[in-house]
Amino acid sequence: MAINITRSDSIIGLEEESTEGTYVAPSANTSYTSVLPNFSMNPIKDLLVRDIITGSKALATPRIGKRSVEASLEVEFRASGTEGGEPDFHSLLHAALGGESSVAAQNTTKATGNTGTVLQIEDADIGDYSVGDIIVVLESGAHDMNVITAVDSTGGAANITVSPGKSSGSYSNSVVISKTKMYFGADTGHPTLSLSYYWGNEIRQAGLGMRVNSMSLNNFLTGQTASWGFNLEGMDFTEVDGAAPHTPSYDDETPPILLNACVYQDGTSIDIQNFNMTVTNTNGFLESPCSSSGRLAGNMVRREITGSFNVYKDDTSVSQFTNFEDNTTFSLFITAYNPSSTTGEIDLGSAVGIYLPSCIITAKPVEDVDGVLVDAISFQATGGTTGDSIDIYVGLI
Repeated sequence: MAINITRSDSIIGLEEESTEGTYVAPSANTSYTSVLPNFSMNPIKDLLVRDIITGSKALATPRIGKRSVEASLEVEFRASGTEGGEPDFHSLLHAALGGESSVAAQNTTKATGNTGTVLQIEDADIGDYSVGDIIVVLESGAHDMNVITAVDSTGGAANITVSPGKSSGSYSNSVVISKTKMYFGADTGHPTLSLSYYWGNEIRQAGLGMRVNSMSLNNFLTGQTASWGFNLEGMDFTEVDGAAPHTPSYDDETPPILLNACVYQDGTSIDIQNFNMTVTNTNGFLESPCSSSGRLAGNMVRREITGSFNVYKDDTSVSQFTNFEDNTTFSLFITAYNPSSTTGEIDLGSAVGIYLPSCIITAKPVEDVDGVLVDAISFQATGGTTGDSIDIYVGLI
């Protein structure tokens, strides 16, 4: 007899596959992801109609053709709770973007030479940093989230340029730079996932060879909490009677309240009403009649990043229109964090940043929102003039 299975008792497991399409069960209590309620999995099989004439009006039983699976889930827009640590949804970010890196230790700058945008790095530490890394400069009582826009190790130099930098003055001598965990857009390296839905922790439904079709930033609104939404497609599916083999251990970090959460356009803070972004991956699958599911493997073919934000209309400038008319590229840097108990400082382990180095405005109507005029800007992030530069960075500090 069936028992009452509830969604709230369900458990989600994630593992990166070593062989695409070969199921990997959760291997430890850290192999699970805390998700928001609106998750789903949809096994799909092609029905092949047998349109044969038999002297009867009834249909012949169809045959079953190719198999596939679709899934969606949403997680909080947050970090792991540990400075520079991987969140429990690490594999989703990795599968969506392909690239990952870490600055595994805090570093202290030299005892002289820092400015408000240039940090003098000890020679032995310069190799830890890359353009696009998102960091926190741990100035006492005045933490700053920054993105590294240049790394200089030529001619005896060892320094990094950061944006937006210090609001006034120079950073202190021997200031400390945080650890960070980075994810970035890459041409290769997108792992496939085994996604295990333990419905009610009673029935395990699994998607095999899962690839991320899209990743979206949702509900980035003043005073709210945001989320990451993921849609996935895979090669095959299974369903068996069984509970999760572990008691999950989840991150204990809470999502930032979107206060002190800023959007910077070319390093300058802009006042917005909302912000959203979607990373869309075009995934191609190789098909073969020799495969039991009809699919051999997949490949990430193309990435497109689009989004929008409403910026309050400036009564002294038409710079947004000029960007739109001239197809001018600009960067966007989005930050969010929980404040620490020390005024002016960030609770390390809570900070999230997104850096889009090269964006263009694709539409810019003027809209009336509750009686206030805004430029309703739609944008596209690119890989630069030739399309071969990194188009997105996500940092967790």
